[in-house]
Amino acid sequence: MKILQLSYRLPFPPKDGGAIGIYNITKAFHESGNKVTLLSFNTQKHFVEPNKIDASFKKLCQLHLVYKNTNLNPIAAFWSLLQNKSYHISRFESKKFEQKLIELLQQNQFDLIQLEGAFMGVYIDVIRKYSEAKISLRAHNVEYKIWKKLAANASFPKDIYLKILTTQLEKFEIATWKKVDVVAAINADELQLINDSTQKNNALLFPAGIFIDDFLKEKKTEEQNSLFHLGSMEWMPNVEGIDWFLKNVLPDVFAKNNQIKFYLAGRKMPQKYFDEKQDGLCVIGEVDDAKQFISDKQLMIVPLLSGGGVRIKIIEAMAMGKAIIATSQAAEGLNYTNGKNIIIADSAEEMQQAIIELLKNTEKIKELGMNAQQHIQQNFDQMKLTQEFLKTIESSKQ
Repeated sequence: MKILQLSYRLPFPPKDGGAIGIYNITKAFHESGNKVTLLSFNTQKHFVEPNKIDASFKKLCQLHLVYKNTNLNPIAAFWSLLQNKSYHISRFESKKFEQKLIELLQQNQFDLIQLEGAFMGVYIDVIRKYSEAKISLRAHNVEYKIWKKLAANASFPKDIYLKILTTQLEKFEIATWKKVDVVAAINADELQLINDSTQKNNALLFPAGIFIDDFLKEKKTEEQNSLFHLGSMEWMPNVEGIDWFLKNVLPDVFAKNNQIKFYLAGRKMPQKYFDEKQDGLCVIGEVDDAKQFISDKQLMIVPLLSGGGVRIKIIEAMAMGKAIIATSQAAEGLNYTNGKNIIIADSAEEMQQAIIELLKNTEKIKELGMNAQQHIQQNFDQMKLTQEFLKTIESSKQ
């Protein structure tokens, strides 16, 4: 098939969950024998110099980039509010992007056009005008669900503004789901939500996956009594979760075991964490080798309170045989068995207890890691998931 992907960000380098998710799909499309064209924004937030894009990535697709500054702008946000438009979506409206899209559609006859995320929904009408290709929307998250939880946890008057944004975003997302041929949902809960919202039953399950072999080779030389969190700190739910963990969980953990160290790593690490004064807290910031960082540590902690989709970094860590303690929100979409391949802890007390007890039981840590690795091999192989998805698309064309 000839496939066109539209992406709200350049998925290179594949260092954070958002980039990894899109990168893996592009790679799997290519390795399944398809000709892939990628039209992507190169945003100010995730900007990459075109001449620094690795040749190995360019082999996966015919790449086209359009620069756009999508950073938050208070004036533009206020103007969108007055117009009752979703500011989340309007940031991705671009005449240059639209013109390049039209050019590609006029020059090529695509079989499938995949929108990477709801933000690309603004281009559906253009696609319909210039192409007869099937349109798939890959819902990395149900975006409005994330913002609804953030609004619920915000204080006045920020909560009022966030509730307005959430309502606008919800209206846009549901309308977008109805307009495409297929919605590729990333987990079963969101699949059900999408089908209930549209009454079209045009959603199917297409979980986030990884290339398993990339993670099975890692050596496991673990530092004892080491905890870690790895995630992009420009994503608000990660900041919210870490703030909660540092305030409500970590002090009591340190008090019960002063040998424990907690390593906090990720892109765009806020200065406030470097300024945090807790013995045993090691703030790293961005790491050069995420797999080595994960391999060196004993327990992964993922204290998300809001969010959606699936956490790619959890999948990667499980594939490396890591034991993980996470909230049920963080583990959404993993089809886990609590106590077998992951430990779920939703309250501060549950998380404190799980950390202390697990660090005393190295055999349980090994067992959790082995079960986690097996679970990922069976359920999150990117090539298998992608080939199943493409078979469904092909059969729907007949």
